[in-house]
Order: sequence, then structure tokens, then C-alpha cells
Amino acid sequence: MIVKLIEDKLKWENFVESQGNTLFVQSYNYGKFYESMGESSWIFGIFDDNGGLMGGSLVVSTHAKRGNFLYLPFGPILPETNKNKALFVFINHLKEFAQSKNEYHFIRVSPFMEDTEENRQAFKNNGFQNAPMHVLAETTWMLDLSPTEEELMMEMNKNHRNLIRRCIREGVGVEKTGSQESLEKFYKIYSQTAKRHKFYKFPKEYINKEFDIFSKNNQALSFSSNLPSGELDSSAIIIYYGSMAVYRHGASLGGDKKLPTSYLLQWEAILEAKRRGMRYYNFWGIAPEKSKKNHPFAGITHFKKGFGGFQKNLIHCQDLYLSPKYYINWCIETVRRLKRGF
Repeated sequence: MIVKLIEDKLKWENFVESQGNTLFVQSYNYGKFYESMGESSWIFGIFDDNGGLMGGSLVVSTHAKRGNFLYLPFGPILPETNKNKALFVFINHLKEFAQSKNEYHFIRVSPFMEDTEENRQAFKNNGFQNAPMHVLAETTWMLDLSPTEEELMMEMNKNHRNLIRRCIREGVGVEKTGSQESLEKFYKIYSQTAKRHKFYKFPKEYINKEFDIFSKNNQALSFSSNLPSGELDSSAIIIYYGSMAVYRHGASLGGDKKLPTSYLLQWEAILEAKRRGMRYYNFWGIAPEKSKKNHPFAGITHFKKGFGGFQKNLIHCQDLYLSPKYYINWCIETVRRLKRGF
């Protein structure tokens, strides 16, 4: 095996989209999004002896006062055969690359891998340790879109099904668009939602630039739902990439308890994914089982699970120490995790 830099966008996109789970955070455009934020991105591929691409990862830089690091969002993608060897070869190459830059204090990985003892041990064998906090969702809720529309409706919670039908019957409106201007509707209620549910709110610049990158390729849509009176009540940003749609950001006021517009909004986002021929709808993060009642995702978990689907538990975010400055970051993030209730 050999690890090399990939500069051919199409080569990497074809590889990512050939995977069982197509992850937008491993796409070429996600690297461009990081670059728009003033960071750097690289794509490193794992090749076999015949030059065939068998794995790899998008790698992005993060510079912060607490420390600089290289980050692999839901990476690396590894082959099923010789997975441990591929991980060893890839991490060694990445470690040498990071050290050659002489500015990074650690490497952070959020693997899209099942949380098993074998997978945890594989990273431990390569010098990794648990990060102080997660970056991407680690307990996710996913919906298989292969059933028919009618079957999907019947497989969801009865209460969800009834509320969706009531919203349709009472004239709740749902709009979808890829225009940047539509985000103003989202921001109008986003801050209120974050404050009410006590979750971390992404900066406006972050959401704007991410949406801009993906909407240009028809891979991001903004959904807005109004009460029959015309009043904006819920909004969401959904990213459609490869075979997977992702519920990326959401906001809801819940202005009418009898007409929870966010239920119909999600159903319309799911139907859009199905129309596009996608395999999965990823609801993103939920509260882990047996978590505290005050967990930041406690309220949203019941909402997401009610649409039917299955839970996917991923390995916790992993850090590879490169410099003593890493422990400054470790202390700061540990405090942040505790304050946020995780």
C-alpha cells in the first residue's frame, strides 16, 4: 500500500460516491468550504500495488487559540480487507505530513465506523486516545429510504403520522429553495431555538459558506414551514450528497402545539431525498441511550426516532498527540464539554 495526494476531484468524488455511506463531509466540496473559511484542505488516497484507489480521506486544517490540528471528518475511508494495515500506513503518512508542516499539535479523527472493541483497539494501536469532546454526531439516527412512500409513512410513529396528515389538512405550507436569501428565514428563528433547547449554535458565517458551496451544485436546500396564517414556524437546512441526505441544521418555534410544522417539514425533506433516488436520510445526532434527562439532544431525540429508522453508534472522536500544546486544547475542550452538558 502507498499513500499519495489526490488532486483529481472527479477521481475522489467517484470513490466517495461508490461507498455504502456517502458522506458529504468527505466530499471535495467540503474541503473547498474549509478553504473558504481560511483553512487548508488535502485529499490523501490509499493505493494498492496496481495503482487502484482503495481508501483515503479528506483532511482539513483547523487553527485556533487553543491549538492547531489536522482533522478528518468521518474519515478515513478504509478497505474491508487489510483494514488495520491500511489504517497503519495512512496514519503514519499523515503523521509525517503534519510534522513536516511544523505547526500542528495533534491529529483529530471522527471515524464513521461502528463503535466496536475491534475498531477502538485499531485506533489505540496507532497511538490515538479519546478526544475531550465530539465534533460530528456519534450517535446517529438513520432512515432507510428503500420502502415505498406509503410504507415509510406506516413505519413511523402513529403520532408522527397523524400530525403530518393534520398539518397537510389544515393548510400548513412548506417551501424549499437553494437560494442564499432563504437562509434569512432560518436565522430568524435559529437563535431562539438554540436558546430554548440549549444547544451549540453555529456561527452565521459558517452556515452561510457551507450552504453556498453545496447549493451551487444542487446539494443543499433550505426548507421553511409556515402556519396557515402565513407565520414562519420552522426551518431546516438539508444537504443531499450521493446516496445520503443529511438533516444538517434545524430551527422551530412551535407556535401552534396542534400544528407542529416541523413534522411536515421533515417529511417533505425525506420525500425530496426519495425523489432523488437516495438510499438514506440521516437525521444526524441524537442522545445516547441511558443519557441524562438534561442531555442537549434529549428533546430532539424523540422527534427524530418517531420517523422510523435505526440507530448507528460510531467510535468516539480520536486524537493523536503530536506536541505538548495538545494538553492546552484538552483542558479547554473538557471544560466546554461539561458546560454544554455532554
